[in-house]
Amino acid sequence: MSHSSQSIAAALSALDGWPLLQGPRVRLRGPRDADVEAFFELFGDPRVMRYWSRPPLTERAEAEQLLTRCHDEFAARTALEWIIADENDRAIGSCKLFRLNPTHRRAELGYALHPDHWGRGVAREANTLALDWAFGTLGLHRVDAGIDPDNTASRALLHRLGFVTEGRQRESFFVEDRVTDSELLGLLGSDWRRDR
Repeated sequence: MSHSSQSIAAALSALDGWPLLQGPRVRLRGPRDADVEAFFELFGDPRVMRYWSRPPLTERAEAEQLLTRCHDEFAARTALEWIIADENDRAIGSCKLFRLNPTHRRAELGYALHPDHWGRGVAREANTLALDWAFGTLGLHRVDAGIDPDNTASRALLHRLGFVTEGRQRESFFVEDRVTDSELLGLLGSDWRRDR
């Protein structure tokens, strides 16, 4: 299916809320005020934040600000940050399409998952739902991802999803006093559809 930059912009504008994406074990849904504790637990966990470009949250108010930002970015249609919810609708992670660019038909993918759910294919399922929507429903041409080169688990997941490592930006993020490189990965919609 061919999509133009105008049709992507129109599809984003027409959204009246976060698309609800249902998988076998998890669903992606919009964030709610009740998710603030789960957000604080997720983004305050040093294990989750080890390879992020910011330190772990230390105050609940920071989680409230993150949730507010989710709604603001959605309102501006610059990002869609879904909650990864389990079968009981509890928030166990986050999956985000950000830097949405209808003109160039691209976006970036980001995700975080509570450590209790690591190693069980949950992140792969959640990201597959988001990528199916991004390439199928929305019609993006390309999705990028950037990771800390030391994050071998994230690299393995992205490669399983079909992303290709395309390069490395040297010393691109400061987290407190530590500077890190960024490994750049990309996935084309044509590759995603071919491999499905």
